[in-house]
Amino acid sequence: MLDTYAVAEFDLNAYRKETELSDGTRILLRPMVTTDKHALYEFFKAVPEEESGYLRDDVSSILLCEKWADNLDYNKTLPILAVKEGKIIADATINRRRSGWKWHLGTVRIFVHKDYRNVGLARRMIEELSTIAYKLRLEKLLAEIPDTSTSAINAFTRAGYYRAAVIPNLAKDRDNMPMDIVVMIKDIQPARVDIFEFDF
Repeated sequence: MLDTYAVAEFDLNAYRKETELSDGTRILLRPMVTTDKHALYEFFKAVPEEESGYLRDDVSSILLCEKWADNLDYNKTLPILAVKEGKIIADATINRRRSGWKWHLGTVRIFVHKDYRNVGLARRMIEELSTIAYKLRLEKLLAEIPDTSTSAINAFTRAGYYRAAVIPNLAKDRDNMPMDIVVMIKDIQPARVDIFEFDF
C-alpha cells in the first residue's frame, strides 16, 4: 500500500497508538483495513439523520463502505480509525496526491460517534493526523467545514488550524440546500523546494 518515499519516514502498516480520553476511555488509533467494512457500516448507521446531510458521501449504503475497504490505497486516502473494544467510534482521513502541484497538501475529514463527543476524541484525532502528516512530509493540512458546524470549527481551531476563507454556497446538503464552507488550514512544516513531475 505504501511507496518507498513514505516508508522511509513512517510505516503506516505498522502504525498503532493507544490513548486515553478525558473520561478515562481507552481507545486504539490505527489505519483502516479491509476487514473493517462491516464495522464501518455499523459506525455510519448510527449517524443522526440531521447530521448525515453534512457528510460528503451517502454513507447509508454498505456498498460504499465495502468499496472503500476493498480499494484501500494509503498513498491516496489514509483512513485512521478510533476503536474501542472492537467497535469503531471515530473515522478520520487524510487525502493526498503523490505528484502535481498539491503533492505537499493533505485534505482532512473527521467524524466522531455521537456517544463519544465532548471527551477530547475529535481534538485527539485531529492532532494525531497532524503528527502523521509531518511524518509523511506533508507541509499543510486543509479542512472544509460547513459554517454551521461550530463544534467542528472550534475543535480544528484548538488543534492549531486557522480560518483561511469562507466560500458562500460551495456545497449542498442532502436536501439540495446550499451551504457556506469554512476553509481551515494548518501549517505542518516549512515548504520544501523539490523537483516533482506535474500532472495537470
